[in-house]
Amino acid sequence: MFLMNLAESMISIFVPIYLYYLHYSVTQILFFFFLSSLGSVVLALPAAKMVAKLGAKHSILFSTPFLIIYYLGLYLLEATPWLFYLLPLFLTLRCLFYNFGFDLNFVDHLDRRRVGKLLSSLATFSIFGAILSPLVAGLIIAFSGFVAVFLIGSLLLIISVIPLFITKDIHPQINFTSANIVNRFWQKKNASMILSFTGYAIESSIGRNVWPVFLIIIFGAAQQVGYVAAISAFATVVVIRLTGKLADKFSPQKLLRLGTLFYFFGWLGTLFADASVKVFFIDSYKNVSERFLILPWASLFYKMFQRNKYFELLVFRDMVFNASRLIVMPLIMLIFIIDFYPFTLSFIIASLFTLLYPLINRAPIEEVEI
Repeated sequence: MFLMNLAESMISIFVPIYLYYLHYSVTQILFFFFLSSLGSVVLALPAAKMVAKLGAKHSILFSTPFLIIYYLGLYLLEATPWLFYLLPLFLTLRCLFYNFGFDLNFVDHLDRRRVGKLLSSLATFSIFGAILSPLVAGLIIAFSGFVAVFLIGSLLLIISVIPLFITKDIHPQINFTSANIVNRFWQKKNASMILSFTGYAIESSIGRNVWPVFLIIIFGAAQQVGYVAAISAFATVVVIRLTGKLADKFSPQKLLRLGTLFYFFGWLGTLFADASVKVFFIDSYKNVSERFLILPWASLFYKMFQRNKYFELLVFRDMVFNASRLIVMPLIMLIFIIDFYPFTLSFIIASLFTLLYPLINRAPIEEVEI
């Protein structure tokens, strides 16, 4: 898992930057990921049926070739511009099979009393990958270019999935239909959960797709962005371990409200990020406060599961994520087309959607047994 996180982290933060280097506008970059969200909404149920047949772990394995093709396609994009409209499909397939497979395997081994600690352990491994990857990727880009990063990342992905060939797997049952998923959207009891998922979906999209472009505009070099990302990631490790333990010992609802407040001000701080030194401190604070928010939020989500319905809830969550992006991201694209303080307005929107996270507190967790 560490190698997979290292490989993906090496590339993911630099994909919007790479597209920007290829002279794609921020609007076009957002449209690229908009296409991926569209594919996720359309293909979520067919992918879920495939995951049930393949098994959770082997779905992670099955997702890897799609990501490698995606990376190789990015390498060929400058010479083959039409790939811009095809590559989001491969990103979609990777995300669907990997996310469903990972979450199903995670829930199958879940101890509700230790959710926070387990999530913090997983996040710590991810962060160690995130510490190394921007440094390594930034240096590789500086000396060998983006192509070398794509190739090395693909090789690490291949190595990382080898253990999946030799481990036992679980095959979840599909005991729901598309009608069940659609009905969830209209049930009043799910309104708070939908809004909370929407908050995450929009805020994270701006953070992943707009913020990196802003960083490259401020710093001017991918190598410097890598340094900032690595130092920020290092600062979050202590917070992750602390928050994971607190989420199990204390009320995750209260921790979530506190984390939301911290993270809200983190996004507001980006409005004053007009120089390299300011950006460094603001990015570090924002990353730390994000982890303080995400761990109790994720802990509350995983505590919702019923054993016979958790796959349905996973598919529903994914569809909410991407359907909300289909609705809101065109607005962000329009802001960049109008070009009136587009980054400022985007970061304000991200801060406002952050305030939706705590609504998961109102979800009917008390009705769930795990």
